[in-house]
Amino acid sequence: MPRRRIAQRLVETLLPAVLVASGVVHSALARGDLLPDKDSCVLKIGPEIIYFAGYQPGAAQQKKFCEDAPQSGETIFVFDYAAPELREMKAGFRILLPSEASEDEPSSESATVAALPPQIYPKGTFSFAHVFAQPGDFVGVVTIDGAAGEHWTARFPFSVGKRRFEISPYYLIGAAGLLAFFLFVSSRSKPAGARR
Repeated sequence: MPRRRIAQRLVETLLPAVLVASGVVHSALARGDLLPDKDSCVLKIGPEIIYFAGYQPGAAQQKKFCEDAPQSGETIFVFDYAAPELREMKAGFRILLPSEASEDEPSSESATVAALPPQIYPKGTFSFAHVFAQPGDFVGVVTIDGAAGEHWTARFPFSVGKRRFEISPYYLIGAAGLLAFFLFVSSRSKPAGARR
């Protein structure tokens, strides 16, 4: 009986811990300067914020995304200023390869996949379309340059055509199955005289 009680305590302790840990890991991965909000994505840049959304017009389900584009193909990035003073500043956007992306401007030029040159957007919104030929990991970089010498940069990693964390429930189900198998085997391995 003590073995069964230990196994039961193990299940009661570990299963909630695994579930909580998977939720903490997922929420901790609001990556880079991109912060998920209720219904929108917020990009923190300098002291300001910019609302961000990505779309894939050719996708079967045309839902907006923050960090991970569901498939390769045409992808549109849309940025909306929250502060009116940003309308007088130059904004630019680049997509970089993550292995070579760095804070240095010259070295990141070789890692640039696509770029929107800095310019002023007086309406407070701008968009950029790019066709991703293959799935992969990338880094989005937004720059804001002001007339008073301000230079703000926001970086956010994102993926295209990869499924992140959708498989994690299968790991949990597999772990629960292994634990159930362990409990079954341990209850069967008791000596014949110890069973009641």
